[in-house]
Amino acid sequence: MNSLRKSEIHKLRMQRWSCLAGLGFTLLALIGCTSLQQNDPTDIFQKTQSYKNHSFDEVWAAALRSTDEIDFIIRKQAKDIGFIYALAKENPDPSYLPPHMNVIIKEENGRIDVHCHIELPGQRDDTGKRRKFASRFFRALKKNLK
Repeated sequence: MNSLRKSEIHKLRMQRWSCLAGLGFTLLALIGCTSLQQNDPTDIFQKTQSYKNHSFDEVWAAALRSTDEIDFIIRKQAKDIGFIYALAKENPDPSYLPPHMNVIIKEENGRIDVHCHIELPGQRDDTGKRRKFASRFFRALKKNLK
């Protein structure tokens, strides 16, 4: 009977150690993922502007024209949800994917909100390219809404 109790105690200890080891490995994996995420050079720049004196249709049409004017090609568009996805016509750095732009247009509380997300896949943005693309888009949008 004593040997049965010893084997049960041994089994419980082994289960506890394996549980602790599994928890430790999970914690290490999470720490590794967090450090990788912090070192990811692909940041997304977002800029938002609101328009009160224009309809959704006016802003939508102006956004489509503006996207073309800043040399982006529209790859996908869904007017019913106010979404435009575009890629830069010319890639400034052929060793990376071209810049991406997502435009989201929403009607809320009597205004039209336009969100512009710019991404440079795999690249650091030390020169502020994302901010420049977004600023060019909003300047074109303002011009097209006149």
